[in-house]
Amino acid sequence: MRWVDVAGPPGVGKSTLMDDLWPPNCIPLKKGSLPKEWKDFIRITEALLDKVKRHKSYRACLGMTDRAFRKIASVFQMEDDKVYIQTGLFQRGLGIGWRLKDPEYIRPYFETMPVSIGAVSLFADIEEVKRRNVARGKDRSYMVQPMERPRQIAVEILKNRIPLIELDTMRSIDECRADLLTFSDKAVQINHLRAA
Repeated sequence: MRWVDVAGPPGVGKSTLMDDLWPPNCIPLKKGSLPKEWKDFIRITEALLDKVKRHKSYRACLGMTDRAFRKIASVFQMEDDKVYIQTGLFQRGLGIGWRLKDPEYIRPYFETMPVSIGAVSLFADIEEVKRRNVARGKDRSYMVQPMERPRQIAVEILKNRIPLIELDTMRSIDECRADLLTFSDKAVQINHLRAA
């Protein structure tokens, strides 16, 4: 199965935008080893996780990274013509990146990250995203600003690897979702042309 990897800071609107398309737990996670093609990426990720080992949220980071890897590995191995549009490895790169002392260390992650047909970077006014975090009662506003530089690095690298768009979620969800689906359709077409 192909996928569009979507990412952005907490409170930017990822769940609101995508969960009607693909609920977060709709992909059955396969157990076992990850694809052999991911060897270099896994090694780089392990080294980065080692750099954030002393961070107070290390256990959460490790658990979310493991789950994202298994989720995208499951999608990677599925034989289906659908396009999976959800968070995955791109989001985990942001999750590791904001915890690093120097966010520039995240570059090798995005240079080796397994990709499919496209990526979408969600953004909005930083102060608005912080307000959304507080308002929803699950305040992760402290992550928003530190995640911005890793997001910029990811966009810089990934746009040279696969089709990528940035969506401003200050617009209506309907507009953003329409743009997301249009982008996914175009990414499928580009993928077919490259394969031909």
